[in-house]
Amino acid sequence: MALEAVLGKDVVLLFRIMKDAATNAATKLAFQTEHETTETSESEAIATKDGSVNTQGTSTIEMSCTSILARNDEMLKKLRDARRKGDLVEIWEVDTQDKKENGKYGATYYRGKVSEFSKKPAVDGAVEVSLTFSIDGEGADGEATLTKEQETVVEYEFKDTTKNTAE
Repeated sequence: MALEAVLGKDVVLLFRIMKDAATNAATKLAFQTEHETTETSESEAIATKDGSVNTQGTSTIEMSCTSILARNDEMLKKLRDARRKGDLVEIWEVDTQDKKENGKYGATYYRGKVSEFSKKPAVDGAVEVSLTFSIDGEGADGEATLTKEQETVVEYEFKDTTKNTAE
């Protein structure tokens, strides 16, 4: 099987405030432009008579995302509120081109808290919003289900020019 490059436009983040898990599906933040996941581990070099020995300390994950502000974006309002209240947020990083035979998509699931919210209105462009998340644990790789509504949001399909009465 030939390797295929993963394009950034195909990897999206879906969010849900954890306390709303019983009543709400995950939602995409509108107009995502980029996101980054950084995994680090502290290490300590211990000097021995045979040379240095490195020990691995605590592992941490930080995730950041940037999007263009959409007027009345409910998910953005919920994420900002979660930062203020310290609510736990669920995050799915979904590869929309990695659809499995069972109809699910390759994904990584994270839980964490919003540690930073930034809004940057520039005079010569769109308002940019940046969020940073401090992730609990290591995240978990798996497969995510996208509802028809979520699929429509993350990737739309071709529509004909004729009148569409099905919607």
